[in-house]
Amino acid sequence: MAEALGSVGDGLAFLRTRALTRRVLGWILGRSPVDIEFCRSEHGRPALVDREVCFSAAYGGGQQLVAVSLDSNVGVDVQDGDVAYGENLHLSLTEWEQRLLRRLSPSARQMFFLSLWTRKEAVLRAAGYGLRVPPDEVDVLVEDGAGAVAVPLPDGAGVAEVQVRDLPGGRGTVAAVAVAGPVSVLHTWVFDPSFQQVHCH
Repeated sequence: MAEALGSVGDGLAFLRTRALTRRVLGWILGRSPVDIEFCRSEHGRPALVDREVCFSAAYGGGQQLVAVSLDSNVGVDVQDGDVAYGENLHLSLTEWEQRLLRRLSPSARQMFFLSLWTRKEAVLRAAGYGLRVPPDEVDVLVEDGAGAVAVPLPDGAGVAEVQVRDLPGGRGTVAAVAVAGPVSVLHTWVFDPSFQQVHCH
């Protein structure tokens, strides 16, 4: 994620999110945040050196989002509603998603697209392959913002079923969390710019 940052503001947000992730993982594991060691999984996603729990973190719209699962890979994403929607972005959608998008008024398309994109990002992170899986092959139209999504894995590795659900975002933001397997315990935290914590189960 660090290599994708394009500005000083993004860099600060990344560092802040990394620090908050250390605090959350330290609390979950009963350790000091300074003792939390990160590495990269075989597919390049952030992971704990000891792999004791699975986690995912994202930031957008001035908010930091952290999710921790005790059982299965997890993915999160949060997007700022101020991001400008461009017609070329529909290429990341499935054919059916594109049809629904085109039926909406221009003013409604942006938030609908962002809600789909956050689900896709969360799902692909939970599946563990990120954008190695083409987003236009992943249908995230789920009823009432929660449900199962089929993810075609690269190199003919089959299809993974990932559960996704929308999260309450801050003003002007949308967020989603996904898990790639059975989950007994899943915690999510949203931190707003003033570091007020909103704890969701």
